[in-house]
Amino acid sequence: MLALAARAAEGLALIAVIGTPCFLGAQLARLWRAPGRALAQRAHALGGPWFASYCRRHGALLLKVGQVVASRPDLLPLAWVDACGALRDQAPPRPWPVIRAALDHAYEGRIDAHLQDIEPVALAAASFGQVHRARLGDGTPVAVKVQYPDLGPKVAIDLVLLRLTLRLIALAVPGWPVGLIADEITRTSREEQDYLHEATAAERLRPLLAKSRIEVPRVYLEHTRDTVLVTAFAPGTTLARCDLASLPTALREDLAHRLVDAWLAMLLDDGLVHADPHGGNLILDGDRLWVIDFGMTTEIGAHERLLYARFLAKLARDDIDGMVDELVNLGVLLPEADLADIRALAREIYNQLASLNPRTFKGSRREAVLSAKVAAFLRRGGGGLAFPRHTILLSRALGLIEGVTGELVPDRGLVELAKPRLARLSSPWGLARDWLEDLAQQAKRFLDLPERVERALASQRGPDLLPLVAGVVLVAAVLLPEGPWRLTAGALAGVALVLAVLRR
Repeated sequence: MLALAARAAEGLALIAVIGTPCFLGAQLARLWRAPGRALAQRAHALGGPWFASYCRRHGALLLKVGQVVASRPDLLPLAWVDACGALRDQAPPRPWPVIRAALDHAYEGRIDAHLQDIEPVALAAASFGQVHRARLGDGTPVAVKVQYPDLGPKVAIDLVLLRLTLRLIALAVPGWPVGLIADEITRTSREEQDYLHEATAAERLRPLLAKSRIEVPRVYLEHTRDTVLVTAFAPGTTLARCDLASLPTALREDLAHRLVDAWLAMLLDDGLVHADPHGGNLILDGDRLWVIDFGMTTEIGAHERLLYARFLAKLARDDIDGMVDELVNLGVLLPEADLADIRALAREIYNQLASLNPRTFKGSRREAVLSAKVAAFLRRGGGGLAFPRHTILLSRALGLIEGVTGELVPDRGLVELAKPRLARLSSPWGLARDWLEDLAQQAKRFLDLPERVERALASQRGPDLLPLVAGVVLVAAVLLPEGPWRLTAGALAGVALVLAVLRR
């Protein structure tokens, strides 16, 4: 109890001592730039190391916040980024007796029936648990992630502190839905404490990520519990520990392309997105790339996937006004927003980011001018900016991917990496396919088709000729004279299209 009280007290002190001068410095900078910036920089120099030390000592949800800070040198003060760098990959591990007791509780006193030769020294320690190497009864090497037994109360205190911090941020940027952001973080924190949820997500995404040459360790469900996750052992070194600059240029570019491909596939093809892809969760073994830790995910519905596909198709064509329109459709921008003002700001930001080398832009006068314009926009109440539930973790995932690819290929921005992969979205057939998929999903929800139909379709997967059949029948319907035959052919084409989408 005393430890929890100390955690809360230090957190409040940290918010007050660091947050107050940062906030005052930002306000002062609007009237007198030099003193205001000096005050804010002084607060950053003090706050970065203190915050990193606080996260390292107290762990839990705080470590995840620190990992985000460490992954965004393009957005956050370098004093904070440098101080939090070590948090991306390694936290202080708990003593082995604590972990042994947690395993004993999870397996009801029968550890030996599930695991052999558990190494007492942790391979890695993270925010909610730590990983030990072990073997199954048949000798298979595995990684065992064990959740800390006192995690719940600590996360509860961290969430209270986070809500308070968000309310202070809202003073500087009024109009932001801080309550919704806090609710989403609360939801994902609960999901991350359920390792069965993580196991299901990893198994679901493994075949999809394999298409991008990214491997996911197999989950041994028979040995997994809600607080213990057992997976195949992934050899190698995390990207957070690698000297990325020393890797061959071709390998670094290939890794960046794989990550972008995988992220787009999760967003557009499956709808389940790994929302914690920082360097500590990416393992490199030669040219093999593994991704681990699927506890933090976000689900994107079929309709939202269609809208994101439209947004990215317009991104590929540099259609900035069209991208703004799709943000309205996604609910990121409210219909009552001043779209002319937003389009002008979006055009300026996009043109700057697209034309400048990321290294050149960082710390430049142009970045300072743009940052000031964005800050002014946010102070006006967000200008109609909103946060639909799916966008919060999606933005986190995008930011972390951008941070990793920025370290792999510093001279190339994320938009430049993604554009060649968006060509299919810009084609008429790509847009038509996405529209048909959305229509079929809505029809499925409307008709409430039984799950056994889906299972039957899934079990009969073979060569996907249904789209071709549907196209032929549709052409026949157009060519036939008006009458019952045309109506019949049109109906058959529609059924074939729906079945084609359901089989995917």
